[in-house]
Amino acid sequence: MHPNLLKKPEQADLFINRAIELGFDEICFTDHMPFSVTGDEHDRIPFGKVGEYCQKVREKADEYKDKIIIKTGIEIDYHPTCIKEIEQVLSVGDFDYIIGSSHLNIKGFNIQMEKTTRTEFARLVLENYLSATKSGYFDTISHLDVYRWVFSAYPLIDDGYTYKSNEAIIHQIFEVLQKTGVNLEINAAPLYKGFDSLGAYPENEILKLSKNYNINYIYGSDAHSFDKVGYEYDNLIKLT
Repeated sequence: MHPNLLKKPEQADLFINRAIELGFDEICFTDHMPFSVTGDEHDRIPFGKVGEYCQKVREKADEYKDKIIIKTGIEIDYHPTCIKEIEQVLSVGDFDYIIGSSHLNIKGFNIQMEKTTRTEFARLVLENYLSATKSGYFDTISHLDVYRWVFSAYPLIDDGYTYKSNEAIIHQIFEVLQKTGVNLEINAAPLYKGFDSLGAYPENEILKLSKNYNINYIYGSDAHSFDKVGYEYDNLIKLT
């Protein structure tokens, strides 16, 4: 969950108490890493504050220790050009749980959305996820087909994309997940954002493919507001 702990500290208790209300035994804060890519300062841990972020989560864990287990996590945007930044964040943070993501819609990556097809953009995202899966940095790969949200928000050329166009890369990702034991996240965000009818992340058909592999699953609400904590959790579990 992403309460933006340092920028809006008053939100943390709302997230925690919602999880307690729903009967969870354990939750994890996974705020987004600071990132130097131009135009992507929104909704991230401020620069130089990763250590402070971890400390604040630990303080909340101690405060609520008799009610719920709170773990310290982070969501890291993987990109081969940003390895030094990733390693810097990991060197100063004390994390229980590290999520890898691939938000290539960030302006600093200079992908010209109005000139890029959906198929090409999805390929770039999935190839980046394949590299992330192989990197050894992550416990979990999150929202594997996050490009679906990008399709709804950016002017990519609609060429009738389906996952089958990149199915070979998806199989490679699953092979690495099986080999390494890195988790695949099933993420509820599409269910409450409603930008398509393909299901959670990953979409239903991709999730079916994953069942051909010995993969470990993690269930995430991707909550950026407290009311989304645990969203559709029981139904996500039923997917696997």
